[in-house]
Amino acid sequence: MSRSWFRLILPAAVTLGLAIPAQSADTVPEIRAQLVPKRSTVLSSQIAAQISELPLREGDSFSEGQKLVAFDCGIQRARLAKANAQETATRKTYEVKSKLNTLNSIGVLEVETAAAEHAMAEAEQQMAREIASHCVVTAPFAGRVGPVEVKRFQSVAEGQKLLEILDPTELEAEMLVPSSWLKWLKPGFALEIGIEETGRKYPAKVSRLSPRIDPVSQSIRVFAVIDGKFPDLLPGMSGRALVAAPN
Repeated sequence: MSRSWFRLILPAAVTLGLAIPAQSADTVPEIRAQLVPKRSTVLSSQIAAQISELPLREGDSFSEGQKLVAFDCGIQRARLAKANAQETATRKTYEVKSKLNTLNSIGVLEVETAAAEHAMAEAEQQMAREIASHCVVTAPFAGRVGPVEVKRFQSVAEGQKLLEILDPTELEAEMLVPSSWLKWLKPGFALEIGIEETGRKYPAKVSRLSPRIDPVSQSIRVFAVIDGKFPDLLPGMSGRALVAAPN
């Protein structure tokens, strides 16, 4: 992710990592911040097949477990049916030979061979079942659809990107602050974030800090969760974090 939007608007003493004097209400340091979703991911195809269903478009909402993409899996289902039949046949053969062995009608080697063939058939069945399970892509969480990279009836390769999904109801602000602030900036620290797109300020609390400091800029990434539910906020919005340093 590009960090070009991390522009510090701080007094020179703060930028250089010097001691921070007590700030009045009119001189609270401001830091560029951007809203990012706490949950987001890019879904990719795990099989090579043709898309048969693509019910949602960018911006649509969905619930957890809802179908997002479906593939034409005639070949995959046929392979699963074949694997099921092979598993049934080898299992019955093994059961019969096991009974004959108890009557000393066949040798132990034949029983062991039948057992091995049944084990291989079970493995093939499990593999075919796993492949067939990827014929439908469901939502791992509730949210909204981001950019869609494919179209219905398009044939895709294994691993090809399908669409991006995100949860816009849980947002956090990402910002870059001077590393000297670590003396007092801890998880739970309260601040305000002014969003340019809405023209409003929102309460937030520091949730976590990056474990690494940039030695060149002497800065560290900080994340703050928005304290409350605000439907007007969207991922990608940016603004300024108003951080009132303690005396």
